[in-house]
Amino acid sequence: MKVFVNIFAAVVLIVTIVAGKMYWDHQKPAEASSESTSSSSSSKVASGNWEDYAENLPKSVKEKLKSAEASGKPMKLLIVGSQATSTDSKAWPETLKETLNNTYGSLIETSVLEYKDETTLDFVRNQDYKDIIKEKPDVLLFEPFLLNDNGVVGITNTLDNLNVIMSHITEADKDLVTIIQPSQPIYNASNYPKEAEALGEFAKVNGYEYVNHWSAWPDYKSEKILDYLVEKQRVPTAKGNKAWASYLEEYFTAS
Repeated sequence: MKVFVNIFAAVVLIVTIVAGKMYWDHQKPAEASSESTSSSSSSKVASGNWEDYAENLPKSVKEKLKSAEASGKPMKLLIVGSQATSTDSKAWPETLKETLNNTYGSLIETSVLEYKDETTLDFVRNQDYKDIIKEKPDVLLFEPFLLNDNGVVGITNTLDNLNVIMSHITEADKDLVTIIQPSQPIYNASNYPKEAEALGEFAKVNGYEYVNHWSAWPDYKSEKILDYLVEKQRVPTAKGNKAWASYLEEYFTAS
């Protein structure tokens, strides 16, 4: 009887050891897979070439990214604009910031400066351009208060003020890459679209990049656009922020 008990105990021990080994052998691949997924999701460039995602970017920005990769210091992208370029967590700048982080990882560092209800004239008088200079960005994505200026400042004065602003900024940093974009489109406007065209021409003449996200919105002559705007059309709704962000995500990440 004693011999039988000893044999039974030995069999139980062997079965336990084998079962334990099979369990841990199964766990290791799962853990490795989990670690791999976590690592790859941190940024797309971790497993690929950042140039694949920068196809739509101008050569000047690509050069900044190359320098960032070589030096190990991130390219500093500064987003500046009106209340439509909000620092709110649900606004388009934050969405773009998250997308850039997921795509480029530590290669790009993004920050936002919002100037609620300001015009270009306010910006000049307050010398707010000094905030941009202080940030020392490599790339400036600038929404220069076009809608706030509309019907108040006048496009001629808007462009004069913008010229003053940019002269101060570029004097402080001649290597800065500036990307100018209009404010959001508004319903059934007459002069405003022409002012956006004038802004685009200003950018072209002065050697700045220009991105026009209006193509991602409904036609400004359609009532559908009213679902994209709020607060007398001064601020984008969730739909408006999504449209704006989607255009810039395509521009910055080719996706």
